[in-house]
Amino acid sequence: MPGMEKSITTEDYLKIIDELTKYKGCATLTEIANRLRTKRQSAYDEIKILEGRGLVIRQSRGRYVLSEMGQVEANLFLRKHRLAEVLLWKGLGMPWEVLDDQAMGIEHGITEEMAERICSTYGCDRCPHGNPIPDREGRCQEPADIKLSSVPSGSVLRLTRVIYETSEILSFLTENNMYPGSIIGVKRKGVITVPVTKREIEIPEKVSMALRFERLF
Repeated sequence: MPGMEKSITTEDYLKIIDELTKYKGCATLTEIANRLRTKRQSAYDEIKILEGRGLVIRQSRGRYVLSEMGQVEANLFLRKHRLAEVLLWKGLGMPWEVLDDQAMGIEHGITEEMAERICSTYGCDRCPHGNPIPDREGRCQEPADIKLSSVPSGSVLRLTRVIYETSEILSFLTENNMYPGSIIGVKRKGVITVPVTKREIEIPEKVSMALRFERLF
């Protein structure tokens, strides 16, 4: 019915807190509510429950990160989410930039039997956005990749993954032919070149923060 909030699970909260923490160091209450399209009070009430369960730690007023136990729980859910993305992309041929949103509709129904079948059929090393897929125990090895801001002008990089997947960020990357595996050159701060388009691209900071790279030279 109009005006009713969608059903949001504990796993949804853990996923968003994990993504925001990787993106900018912590997750604020306002950002969590905005990403989940829910009311701020609803987000606050749920996070208090997660704190009580030892899954979330409050660093300061309105700023949160996952506990070690919370990270494992988040990884177990991220396994389902990222495998759902793999299925939608490789199995159904859905556009790369909509996979994150579309996976949110089916990820909760991914059983471990389904997960193993997706892995055996399509592989389960990384999701279409380049992020590693946790194993069935919630273990996940973070890649040793780097931020765009950490390299000097003249560097040549390979895009390895998108750590923060919003529709705006994914649409920007699609429009500029930037996907995991794409090679870019760093012209100057905030400006890159993509060989496939042969033009300079100015990357907004909010997009740059969401990307990780491997430096080639």
